[in-house]
Amino acid sequence: MEKSNIYIGEIIKNVMAEQQVTKAELARRLNVKPQSVDYMLTRKSIDTDTLYNVSWALDYDFALLYSIHKEQTNSDNKEPDYNFSSAKVLVELDLKPEDIVKLNLKKRIADILK
Repeated sequence: MEKSNIYIGEIIKNVMAEQQVTKAELARRLNVKPQSVDYMLTRKSIDTDTLYNVSWALDYDFALLYSIHKEQTNSDNKEPDYNFSSAKVLVELDLKPEDIVKLNLKKRIADILK
């Protein structure tokens, strides 16, 4: 088994920054002292109970980072490959009655629904 190159403290710090959660706020959510959060953020690894609690507190599944499934996309992948063969796009427009007349939409929609 390969040794993990995941530094969980750094990843937690990045998720906190993305979510704009301060160390004090995370400490409050975890019901620990802010010094405990400081220490955790310097760690390469943490125990599974702590990982679970931090995942819950930040609504982010850090356990996925350690998945052994090769087809899984993890947040530590820099450039995921996405291959789309097709896509659907839903657009909502707020049109005035005169715009509908100009675009002849009433007739086009009626023709489509026939």
